[in-house]
Amino acid sequence: MLKYIVIAIALIVGFVLLRRLFERKPVEPFRRQPPPKLIAKDGGTVTAEIADQEFEIDAAVLDEARRLNDSGQKIEAIKHLREATGLGLTEAKQIVDSLDLIHPRKP
Repeated sequence: MLKYIVIAIALIVGFVLLRRLFERKPVEPFRRQPPPKLIAKDGGTVTAEIADQEFEIDAAVLDEARRLNDSGQKIEAIKHLREATGLGLTEAKQIVDSLDLIHPRKP
């Protein structure tokens, strides 16, 4: 009889340990980064500050990205900005998103 109680306790402890081992971990919420600061400079360039890094962007490239974004072609605006400046996807998306904040699209 004692043997069956010990086996039952071992099974329960094993089950609890396995359950804790394979239990789903809570997902941390996505933290939104603040929009990049866009600073106009002399000479027709714009400086975008993202995560303590500064990127020089030609004003014509930014205007084209703004035009594409305003016409509802956000992905094309991100692609254009990446091709013209060599920025990464995250940085280009943040800049295009900030264009929405600075100049909201009219419905």
